[in-house]
Amino acid sequence: MSVSDTAVAVGAVAAVAAVRPQSAPLVRDAVPADYPEIRRVIIAAYLQYADLIARDVFSPYLADLLDLDTHARHGHLIVVEAGGQIRGFGAFYPDATAQGLGWPAGWASGRALAVHPGARGQGVARALIAATERLAQESGAPVFAFHTASFMTDAIALYDRLGFRRAPEFDFDMAARYGGTGATPITSLAYLRQLAPTRAACA
Repeated sequence: MSVSDTAVAVGAVAAVAAVRPQSAPLVRDAVPADYPEIRRVIIAAYLQYADLIARDVFSPYLADLLDLDTHARHGHLIVVEAGGQIRGFGAFYPDATAQGLGWPAGWASGRALAVHPGARGQGVARALIAATERLAQESGAPVFAFHTASFMTDAIALYDRLGFRRAPEFDFDMAARYGGTGATPITSLAYLRQLAPTRAACA
């Protein structure tokens, strides 16, 4: 093979590699050994919002997200790996009322969804949402619901694209919840989806 032929062959391989889809993110259960890395992902994901809300609201809000022991006690912790690293995290609550956010009894919910900024656009958030929604369906819950802050515009756009329905009757003021009375109001937006029961849930 000539030098020119070799160059063409190498170029063709490179072109195929460039268009080959990346392997799908790996979704798995979290274990306590994952907690330090999960907390790093949460901090990296939410630090971008630190200047958008008052410090006396952001600090307790972040501390709540980082409380993995509480999330694990009431729910099911999930991580998403991409490139061999934890790049996403979410908590599934089979009993949404455990969050104390006004959800009706019998509903399931998600909490503390976090995607590392360096992993955006790789399907990590979609994988987390799909996994938590599947757990809700398997649990037999009629509704899967969650909140997102009004300043999280990218997340809101994703939930809209995925077909989740706004449920403003379950919105709450996160500034009042985390910062107390007198804080400038910040709406935590409620989203939900009605679920069809699975065969396993009906059995």
